Amino acid sequence: MTRKPIHIEVAMPSGPTHYWREMLARPKGFTVTEIALASDGVAHATVKRYVDFLKQEGFVARIGEKRDGYALRAVYAVTKRLPKAPVRRPDPMHAPLTAREAMWNAIRALDQFTVSELAVSASTEERPVAQRTADNYVRALLRVGVLQALAAPERLKGRGSTPGVYRLVKSANTGPQAPKLCNAGFVFDPNRNRVIGETVVTEVER
Repeated sequence: MTRKPIHIEVAMPSGPTHYWREMLARPKGFTVTEIALASDGVAHATVKRYVDFLKQEGFVARIGEKRDGYALRAVYAVTKRLPKAPVRRPDPMHAPLTAREAMWNAIRALDQFTVSELAVSASTEERPVAQRTADNYVRALLRVGVLQALAAPERLKGRGSTPGVYRLVKSANTGPQAPKLCNAGFVFDPNRNRVIGETVVTEVER
């Protein structure tokens, strides 16, 4: 069997940025169900939690209700039209960095690095970062052009291999949030709310 790569564009109409955009587009009000239906693959409960947070913080208010079949749905309206979606900021004292966040911080701080140096720089006693974890992250970011290889790994006859040396591409330093590796085979940059590089889906030819 051979596998044929198919290059596609991926749209991700979900998350607070998308929900907030949909809410702003409904000046006469919205229901949780309407926002959930406009967000592919997102559960009603997920949107409800975000709306509850917005209501608690005063960004939206309940203005009435409307009938949806046999059910009555609460109708909300945005009360503070901010250009960016409000989000709940975690308490830094109680939200330690994940391994990926720590690696991204190290990548942004280091002029250049090897996989081993990245793993060491991102590790703490409470949360060590395995070299394999760092290698997988470097490979993914290198594949989509976030990292540049200054020196590729090179096998030495009978003496192992030399490590690759990498650095962050300046234009890819878009913000403090770490690029996310997703199951579908793409890297998502939450700072620009977009997928970096191409998504490859393999198709089996019989």
